[in-house]
Amino acid sequence: MLNETSWGRVPIRKKLREMASDAIILLPEEIIVYILEDKRLSFLDVVNFSSTCKNMYKLVNNNNKLWKTKFFQSWPLLREVYQMNIELSDQMINWREEVKASISSRKKLFYHLSLMSNKHYRKQELSNSEFKEYDPLFRPEYGAHPLAYYFLVDELISLIKYPAIASNLTHRYYALKVVRYMKQNHLKDEWQKFISLPPKQQTLERGATIVAQWSQPERHVSYSTISSALDNIAEQTKELLREQHPAHSIFSVPAERFTFWKNNIIDDNQWNILEARQVTDALCKVLFTKLGFYGNSEMYYSSENSFIDRVLEHRLGIPITLAIVFESVARRLGIHCEPVSFPSHFLLRWKETYGPESKDTEHYYIDVFNGGQFLTKKNCPAIDGISRCPIERYNTHEAATVVEVVTRMANNLEIAARQHTHINGRNARLRSAVELRYMIQPNDENAILQLGRIYTLQQMDLTEFVKILQNMQKNLELTSRGQANIILQTFQALQKCPKPEEEVKPKKRVPGVKYAIGLIMRHKIHGYLCVITGWDARCMASIEWMNEMGVDELEEGADQPFYNISVDDGSCYYVAQENLLLAPNPEWINHHAIGKYFYKFNGTHYVPNEEKAREYPEDEKVRNELLTAYV
Repeated sequence: MLNETSWGRVPIRKKLREMASDAIILLPEEIIVYILEDKRLSFLDVVNFSSTCKNMYKLVNNNNKLWKTKFFQSWPLLREVYQMNIELSDQMINWREEVKASISSRKKLFYHLSLMSNKHYRKQELSNSEFKEYDPLFRPEYGAHPLAYYFLVDELISLIKYPAIASNLTHRYYALKVVRYMKQNHLKDEWQKFISLPPKQQTLERGATIVAQWSQPERHVSYSTISSALDNIAEQTKELLREQHPAHSIFSVPAERFTFWKNNIIDDNQWNILEARQVTDALCKVLFTKLGFYGNSEMYYSSENSFIDRVLEHRLGIPITLAIVFESVARRLGIHCEPVSFPSHFLLRWKETYGPESKDTEHYYIDVFNGGQFLTKKNCPAIDGISRCPIERYNTHEAATVVEVVTRMANNLEIAARQHTHINGRNARLRSAVELRYMIQPNDENAILQLGRIYTLQQMDLTEFVKILQNMQKNLELTSRGQANIILQTFQALQKCPKPEEEVKPKKRVPGVKYAIGLIMRHKIHGYLCVITGWDARCMASIEWMNEMGVDELEEGADQPFYNISVDDGSCYYVAQENLLLAPNPEWINHHAIGKYFYKFNGTHYVPNEEKAREYPEDEKVRNELLTAYV
């Protein structure tokens, strides 16, 4: 029987490791690399292995393929970025250096993220100027790695998507704000590139992709994924055409023509009248019958209806997004459709031919919201309760440009944000929609004024907005400059006299305060679950508020503790102590700002972050005593 003294003073386990190491060294290099490429081995494992001897160090560090494999194992979503980046694809990439650059960028990101709560705890909302410290981390003109933006967005979205119950909620809360800033900062540049393209290359699907990316910063939304989904629908349509019309000319077209149609707006149908109708008929059957795309009339103004990635995923949308899907697939099949933005509806216009002789050719309007019906003035029904068919008076309406289509999408998102009944994140969605409108139309006075209202209501820094107003003045007609001057003076006055940030002063408990921050409560009357985020020893609201809320009708009136609470539906209230009781079965509270005050949910309560704990230093003891006694 072996024991540790059998081989002298060296422990058996260490000796076995040495034997295993010797055995690995004897393996062919290709086998060693193959083992190191295993997904279960991390970067650290590979680095540790390389430090075992000089030969292994050379083998590992000189193997570019190994580092490339480990890179994409760790960050698979970046593969598409490298494939699409033309500048990088034309050069030899040192993947070990890319790993180091990516890890370095991510470490810097987490350092800055860890400071956010301490810097911004007292602020209601953050303006873009308060994220400028992140610019050197992701903008190449400030010295960042050319793909640092993608490294950081990948890291932030991974943090956000990680199960919230197991996350640092404070880091997650600020990660949402940082990724929004980075993505929208990046997309402003992408939008300028897009509208600088030749008009024929400004396809609707690319414009719609920018809208989806702008409005969903917490999601990975890529054009290639959207384009592939549209390609797939086009292929299914060709398969149906092959079954029904095997002699169709589409099957003799070379692949490069399809690629051209995919990336360029075509001027005319590529087929004769009969074959063009065969294509549109097949597309309608595939899109609306086989795949089941349909209009979401029940939740028309849901934001998801305006995101092309969600529409392709759920096959549910509104006229404008369904029209973009139809037009994009039809174009891939050599069919030309024109988007037409009616005041009350959005349709696609189609003619059998668009040549010089087609001046008097009747227009058809494709109602994608209602199963792809082909309408004319003769058979057009009233739509959405309108007494007259919309195309009856607008049969010569100009085709909408991509900027006009994207502007209408932004308007829909603003309406959706204003009408959304669920409070969670509503202000952020509204701000995002209006900022999207401003990006698309920087001279839109209404969008600028809406931004001013939002920034003021959310007590944001107005420095950048004042600059926007100053630029706005230069482009206005003389009759409008007077109003702009008044607005500018108002905002400049607000900027000169900003509300001073209150210092966080520790709250001293008094005997009447029964509960503590972080406790999960149930409202005695309304029954909702909530979490306590703060308290006052007595009601500190205005006389007007107390009169409106009937505080004097409470048993103890205003002379009792009142609690700031965050409710599961995203709302916040100020509630009397007599109306609250400890929830017998504590649950997760789904509130968008929970991470501003707490860093963890431990099953019975929320644990305050450093800033909130400093504000209520005596609450921990009380909270623990209550939980021990009641939960």
